[in-house]
This record gives sequence, C-alpha cells and structure tokens, in this order.
Amino acid sequence: MNLDSPHRLLEGLNEPQQRAVVTTRGPILILAGAGSGKTTVITRRIAWLIESEGVAPGAILAMTFTNKAAQEMSERVQHLVSIPAYQLWVSTFHSFCTRVLRTEGDRTPVGKNFVIFDPSDQKSLMKHVLSELSLSEKQYHPKRMLAEISNYKNQCLLPHEIEHTPSERSLATLIDVYALYQEGLKTHHACDFDDLLLLTERLFRDPTIQAKYQEKFKYLMVDEYQDTNRAQYQLIQHLVGQERNICVVGDEDQSIYGWRGADIRNILDFQKDFPNTTQIKLEQNYRSTQSILDAASLVIKNNQDRIGKDLWTNRGTGEKVTFKLAQDGRSEGNWIADQAQFELLRASNARVAILYRANWQSRQIEEALRAKNIPYLLIGGVKFYERQEIKDLLSYLRLLYNPFDLVSFRRAINAPSRGVGPTTLKKIEAAIPEGGEPLEGVFQALKTGAVKGKAAREVSRFADILIQGRKERDLRGLASLVQWMLQESGLTQALERENTLESESRLRNLEEFLNAAADEETLGSTLEQFLDRITLVSDADSVDGASRLSLMTIHCAKGLEFSAVFLSGMEEDVFPNRNAKDDDNGLEEERRLFYVAITRAQMKLYLTGARHRRVMGMNTLGLPSRFLRELPEDVLDQPIRWGVEVYQSGEGDWTNTHDEWSESETKPASRSKSSFQPTRRYDRSSPKEERPSKPKMSKDGWPLGTRVTSPRFGDGLITASSGKGDMLTYTIVFQSHGEKRIVAKYGALEKKGS
Repeated sequence: MNLDSPHRLLEGLNEPQQRAVVTTRGPILILAGAGSGKTTVITRRIAWLIESEGVAPGAILAMTFTNKAAQEMSERVQHLVSIPAYQLWVSTFHSFCTRVLRTEGDRTPVGKNFVIFDPSDQKSLMKHVLSELSLSEKQYHPKRMLAEISNYKNQCLLPHEIEHTPSERSLATLIDVYALYQEGLKTHHACDFDDLLLLTERLFRDPTIQAKYQEKFKYLMVDEYQDTNRAQYQLIQHLVGQERNICVVGDEDQSIYGWRGADIRNILDFQKDFPNTTQIKLEQNYRSTQSILDAASLVIKNNQDRIGKDLWTNRGTGEKVTFKLAQDGRSEGNWIADQAQFELLRASNARVAILYRANWQSRQIEEALRAKNIPYLLIGGVKFYERQEIKDLLSYLRLLYNPFDLVSFRRAINAPSRGVGPTTLKKIEAAIPEGGEPLEGVFQALKTGAVKGKAAREVSRFADILIQGRKERDLRGLASLVQWMLQESGLTQALERENTLESESRLRNLEEFLNAAADEETLGSTLEQFLDRITLVSDADSVDGASRLSLMTIHCAKGLEFSAVFLSGMEEDVFPNRNAKDDDNGLEEERRLFYVAITRAQMKLYLTGARHRRVMGMNTLGLPSRFLRELPEDVLDQPIRWGVEVYQSGEGDWTNTHDEWSESETKPASRSKSSFQPTRRYDRSSPKEERPSKPKMSKDGWPLGTRVTSPRFGDGLITASSGKGDMLTYTIVFQSHGEKRIVAKYGALEKKGS
C-alpha cells in the first residue's frame, strides 16, 4: 500500500497509525500511548478489513471492556462502511460470552436458557449456602465469600481444582462454600458474571467447539489488552486460529486494575506468546502539551514492568505544572476551589477535573466548593454525606440529639443488620405512646412480649447503645463521641468482617467522618451545630448537573480528558496508597495510576498536598509522595524545596532536623530528574533566615516533626498527637521499633538536641 497517496480510511492519520490500520496479517501488538487516537485506529482497521481486503464483517471479532466503548466502536464502523450493526461482532467480553452460551449452553451445567444473577441475587444465594453449611455470616461474610470465589473464577479454577493442604482449614471451608454455591447456581439454571467467562473458557477447551469458532472468526482484535485477567487471556488463546491474525491494542503504562484481577504480564509477554509479532507504537499524543507529557514520561520510566514508549505532541510546550503545598486538608480544599474557579473562567468551554486517589478525599474539597457556591458534578460515586455508611452513622448521632427522630430510628436499628424485620418494626412503632420517643415503644414492646426471642435481644442491645450514648454525649468531646459510637454501634466491626475492597473504602469514609468531627471540635462546635452544618452541606439544590467541574477518583477518570486537572493528596500513604506502597507490584501500579492522572490534562496540571492531615481524628504530619521526587524540575513552574530529611523510605534513616518539606522560590540543591531520592537535606546555600528553626516547647507539648528519644525504643519522630494535659498522646515512628503511641506523661521522652 502506498501511504503517500492514502486511501480515504487513512486520511488524517499519522504514519504509525496508518501502519496499524493496514497491517492485518499475523500477530500485531499496538502500543497506544495516552491520547494517541487508538479508538480511531481500531475502527479504521475494522473498516479497512471489510472494505479494502474483502473480509466478511462476521469474520471479525473485536472485544473491549465497557458497553459504552463497544457501542462507540460499532457506530463508528457502521458510519465508515455502511453495514448493519447485527453483522458486526463488536462487544464486551461478557456480552460475547453470553452470545456464545446462548448457542452452545446445552454443553454447560446451566443450559442455554440460563438467567444471569446480579449482585443482589448472588448475595441471597450465598446467605442460603452459609446457612446450609451452618456457617456464621459474621465470620464468613457473604460479600467476602463472593469476592474470594470471584478471584478463583477469574483464574479459571473450579472448587475441586484449588490446591490446598489439610492444615488450611479456612481455605477448605471456602472451597466447600464455592462448591455449594455453584450447585445452587446450577439448580437455578443461573450464571453470575464471572461464570459467563468461566463457562465459555471451559467450553472452548473442547477441540470441536474451539475449531468451530476459530473457523468463524478469522480476525481477532482486543482493546485495552493490559486490563485482561486470566480467564480473558485464556479465551483469547482459544480463539486464535492457525493464521494467528490477532491484533491487541493497549498501554502497559495504563494497567491500573490489578486489584480486580487484571494481569499486566498478558501484554508484557504478548511477544513471547506470539513469536514474530509486529509491534507498532503510537507515540504522538493529540491531547496534552509537552510539559504535561514530559512529567508523565519521566515518572513512568521508574517502573520496571514496561515495554516503553516516548510520548510527544505538536501542541507546544504549554504551561508548566503547578505544585501547591497547603498547611492542612481544609486549606488544600480551599486553594483547589479558588484555582478551579479561575480555570473555569479562563475559557467558556473549559472542562476541569479534580482527581483523588480514594473517595474519602472528596469531603474537604466538596465542602470548599459548596462554601464558595461553585457547582460541581461528582462522577462515579455518591456525595460524601450521602454515602450509605455515613448516613448510617448520622442516624445514630441524630438520635442522641433528637430522640423523637423516627426516620433515624428506623435506619439505625438495622445498621448494621440486626435481623429486625418489618413485622418487628411495626410492633415497636405501634407501641410508641402518642408524642413519645421510639425507645419508649421498644420498652413497651419488650415488656408486653410483642417482641421476643432473638429479635428481643437485639432490640434490647440497640436500646442500651442509645441510652449509654446520651450519657456519653455529655461526657465526651465531639470526636471522641463519634469514635465511641463507631465502635459501640458495630458499624466498624461489620465492615471489618466483610473484608472486601468495597468495605475497606467504606471504612476509610467513616474515618474521614471522624476527621470532620475533629475539625469541628477545634472550632468549638457542639453535636447539634455539627449536625446542622452537615444537613446544610448535603442540600441537593447546590448541585448543578450541567457543571463543567467534575470530581472523581483517578480510576473513574481513565479514558477521559479535561482542559485542567487537579490531583490532590500528594503524600505518602495517600498517594501512593498505604496498602500498596510496600509491595513492588503494588507500587508500580500506583505509579501507573499517577501516570494516568497526569495524562488526563490537556492544558494545565495542578498537584497539591498538605503538611498536616487528619487521620482517625488525629492531626498527622504528611510525608511528601515519592512521586513528586520523580518529577523533572524543568516541568514545574517553580522548584519544590524539600527542606530537610526526616524519613528515608524503606531505610528508616533519620537526621537531626525536624522540618519535612517546604516551598521556596530558592533553587534547591541538585536532585535527580527521574528517580526517587529519599534522603532530603537542607540547602545550606539558602539565606540564613530561610532555615527552619528548632521546635519550641508549648503548653500543648512538642510540635509534629520533633525528634525525640525514648529509654525503651530509642530515637524517633513525632508524627501525630492527640489529647491535652495528662492525656497528651504522641504517635512516634521509631528508627528501630516502628510506630508506637505513647502517653507523654509516662513515656520519659526527651527532645533530641536539648
């Protein structure tokens, strides 16, 4: 094909894109960098096969991950070659598998007239399974069991194929649960979502079925190949025929779903699976300025598990990246709100996104936006004070303030579930005297025997919590009261027992609510004032669905683009996430997530962090994210002066000063542009007045960052504190013993250097 006189399907494409479209024989790996036009390439390639090479539409199978992406690809192909949609096999993996099973299902345990169980159906079946096996739902939480089973299904493993030893009793129990769960699905002639992949993969192990579909599909295309799990990988291997006409498109640097089973090795090892692969790199970016791309490229080069590519653009250098270090989380939210408003006013068509690593981070940003009457849209989640776990906790707190609140009573009595059904609740409400409190109805129903047995015991315990809670309200500060209620209500324990990714996120939201209470306590707010403010903050009429300002997690932002992007929480344990940073694979995925966040920005990128942030109600000293260290200095609008070193990642190396990080117009000592340099030393060339002063003792104790020594644990650094007077308690990270909490009065602590 002479690319100098391009076919209409090649018009507007750069040279690598054109090669990707016209290269149709054998295995092909298209490494599509962020913003490089991969959807255009995929759809033009399908159209090219049909129009220029005469391939029947039904002989091409294209698979992706979302219905939206599949629909967009299908519509684009139809527009290019004018064929009806039914002739195309462009779908998600699950839709493809459903289509196959509707035809071949008689060869599977559930037949071809199966129903598909949604999560609610799955949970109901799991509860029945646990009951059949006499297993406690508290110990074997249904959601956790389903998550474990899903993990094995995504590895293509049935119960009898899971290897275990007799000593692994918990695993043996899980296998029993898995087996009975599958029997239940079979009885109902049902599949769950994972079964669609699992059963189809099993079906394709039959040489006859495999040959049938290999003959049908002469050309196979897979989008977002870096996101495939084991089951999807196996399906693809079964479908590739002798001609090996498989084309996969993906970007290993955007593999961010390892937590749900995606295996980056699938794309990294593609050329081992298919020798003589043609590799084509799409490196021209049509989205971002060069400063943004340089920031992304220099950071991602610190990862080991990658093939590599160099993004470039014709859009010019553009504005440099701005980093803002705020004093605390509230100040960070206020600064972001002000700058976001500025970006929205810069251009009438501006689209701005505020991104964060985890949902709990949205609270202070949302509050700042509402306070300034800046409309926004929360994507992929529920506004902080409207989340289920938050409303559950609020129902308890409102009952402490207003014992007549029947709506809150109805919610709290089954949060967490106590087995109080509608019938029992009606009996309690019927027993409430006119103008009386719901608790009076509880006592009356128990006294008359209207409620008895297990329900009576649970209702009685619930009443005890509320009665004691009223006493605690008068004895405790606001944050302490919230923490007490979290424990006594059982909300925290229920989520801990669930032990899933979802429950972990919900626990973090409850922790953030505790932080909100601690913030309010410093302002002198009472419980009543706190609840009033939350009610006003939650007023839905401050939300504008047509807003050009969006809030979302980085995971939700994948595939999207915005004229300006704010990435908040650039601190260790926030980003990278505290649960991922100690594992090499986890840390690399966190860095890929940072890369994805950076490459959402078209014109302007802002990064923010906080010196102090509340964690579990305590004011903690934030350590700067290692990813900030990996940014090249020449892409920043001003250097980040790192001040002095208090912590060396992974080594525990300490020096003799207390300040952790700071901003300065003064150029810092030289540092690497592309690798993490954990030892941060003070730039002695700075003017004397810029140097940090030594910590001074105050009536409330030593400040965060003070170096101390303990006769038991040795040298350490104060990273958090709570309480006052005799109850002043420090959280200290010791060089040799890790993190400890010590009451100052009894700890025999001495300040270093004093």
